[in-house]
Amino acid sequence: MAGEIFISYRRVDQAKAALLHRLLKERGVDAWYDALLDAGDDWRDKTAHALVSAPIFVLLFSKAASESSDISKELAAATFQKKTVIPVRLENINPEGAFLYELASRNWVNAYEDTEAKLAALADRLAELVKGGAKSETAARSLGTNTNAMHGPTKRFGWFQPWMAFAAFGMVIGLVAVVGGLLRQPDGAPRQDSFERVAFFGFTPVGDDPAAVNAASMATEETFRMLELLHVETVPRTETIGAQGGSELQRASELGAGFALNGEIRREGGSLKSVIRLMDVSARTTIAQTTGERSADKPDQLAYTSAAIAAKFPRCVLSFAASDTGGALDEETVALMGKACATDINGASTSFRELMQRRPDNSAVPAQLAESLVWKVTQLPQAQRAATLAEAEAALKRAEEMAPNAYHTAIARLSLGVVRQKPPAEWLPVLEESLTHAPSSDQVVTYARASALTGQQLLELGRIQDAARYFSLAVINDPAMSNWEYYQAVARAASGQYGAKESLDRLVETRVGGYSWEVAMAAAIFLDATDPEIVFAATPAGAREAIPCYRELIASLKLTNRLARLAAAKKADVCLTSLDSPHVNIQAQSMLGDLDRAFAIADRPDFTAFMWNYWSPLFLPSTKAMRADPRFLPMVDRLGFVDYWEQTKTKPDVCETPDERKIQLCQALQGDTRN
Repeated sequence: MAGEIFISYRRVDQAKAALLHRLLKERGVDAWYDALLDAGDDWRDKTAHALVSAPIFVLLFSKAASESSDISKELAAATFQKKTVIPVRLENINPEGAFLYELASRNWVNAYEDTEAKLAALADRLAELVKGGAKSETAARSLGTNTNAMHGPTKRFGWFQPWMAFAAFGMVIGLVAVVGGLLRQPDGAPRQDSFERVAFFGFTPVGDDPAAVNAASMATEETFRMLELLHVETVPRTETIGAQGGSELQRASELGAGFALNGEIRREGGSLKSVIRLMDVSARTTIAQTTGERSADKPDQLAYTSAAIAAKFPRCVLSFAASDTGGALDEETVALMGKACATDINGASTSFRELMQRRPDNSAVPAQLAESLVWKVTQLPQAQRAATLAEAEAALKRAEEMAPNAYHTAIARLSLGVVRQKPPAEWLPVLEESLTHAPSSDQVVTYARASALTGQQLLELGRIQDAARYFSLAVINDPAMSNWEYYQAVARAASGQYGAKESLDRLVETRVGGYSWEVAMAAAIFLDATDPEIVFAATPAGAREAIPCYRELIASLKLTNRLARLAAAKKADVCLTSLDSPHVNIQAQSMLGDLDRAFAIADRPDFTAFMWNYWSPLFLPSTKAMRADPRFLPMVDRLGFVDYWEQTKTKPDVCETPDERKIQLCQALQGDTRN
């Protein structure tokens, strides 16, 4: 399907193309980019059709785009057809060659700083231009064009045409038929027309403590924002916040909502505590509830955390519902879905088993059960692990029979592939393939998770720039999950991309937990991604015991005496092992000179089997000494990495750098040697 706008971009910029596409869609504008192609489509025909049909050509310009002959041809075709061409600079570079010829006289949109906000502003102007009306002329001038520029057979907006009357008449007839069908439901059948609609009543401060009042206000604003970004159909805030009288369940019912969502924030001593509830309006029961706690001097941290949970509760339940083809959902099933959504994945296997029994036609549940069981394995005695993994394999088989190409199936396949220590070539290319198509609104969170897990695996394999792109997709599609932003900052810092420091500084001020704090601290120490003191200042209560270890590590890295550094490596090994931080310890041992210990940790079976719990350091700058060691190639070969690189015709980013091009691994990938 073609759109009003054709988005031209290079593959490395797909995250930004996806963001612009989503922003335009939210504004009611049809746009096209090649991620919308379906499996089996002839991409040349589809792309050519979309290019001819769209009156506006938006070029996302970057260094990678400037090196693409395909994009150069698309731009030339758009210019020849006298389309409105809008170049958007994603990097602060100037066009050269053919691009200079075509773009020299164009009005550029600079989006290489504060990119998300700039693309949102661009989407606003493009929407005004497409829809016509009083603001279209102003939008056209700001984009360096005019409304008369859109002429000829491709001009499809801004005025009425006779065929529109027939189309509108057909739509009315269709609407009447649909409404009539809804009104003629069989007697006793549950009504599902309001099931997906959520009434959010905000966070209420308990008492008049200023910190609680401030946190409640911020949490309310942030939840509304996240609900919109997660594509949850929400009752307008003017109707929920302004509604008076009766219980919230009663008001939600009157507003035509299937779910009611609310929260409370109170102060207790030096802490702020929140309660978040999701209620089934029809059953008049709470189906999901959880609590949060942060220091009272960091109300913004509690606000962001609580908002993320609140926004994801309904999206999680609705995603389960969208995967169910077994007919209307009863109240007990909805309550069970809520329970599963409110439970950490490590402990949700019981709920998933019950859901599988109640709803055998739900394609998401078997995959979720398989993943939950895999995460649980490390907590079980050795004697119970084989049976648990066998149950996970059976659940995955069922998921593959029901929905072989679904994102949640791909995640389950990844989980079992890693824990069974199967080579990446068996499952990672399939996972990447599943992400080439844009998600529907009910799939965005699962798509984000699949993107992030792909990013983590590519980070382990040294494809750091590609990992950053997948983390960007995860951030765009699931803004409620702050961990993806932390990983994105790590990948950016490791590959020298812009924006890592700004991202980390913002995140540690507002959205930090024990694990994400550790990610930020390690990035600060080993990647120089931010000032460690900024991270120390934001330490959450659960991570404070780690501060002495990290402070001593920072001091140790400044030592120049080899023996002193080796002694420091042993001390770091003790404290980092006690903190269950093998990924950090690998980097510490490598940089302090104890390569024997670094390899012993990196090649440890239980570490490599559960790598997605951590962020892999093997190809980060901090482990450069390991990559120069003769033991590195045999280790990554045993892990199946070399076969993956050869089969997928890829290689680690470090093999592109002059100082590492001659290491044994990179020579092996060039066909020179493999020991």
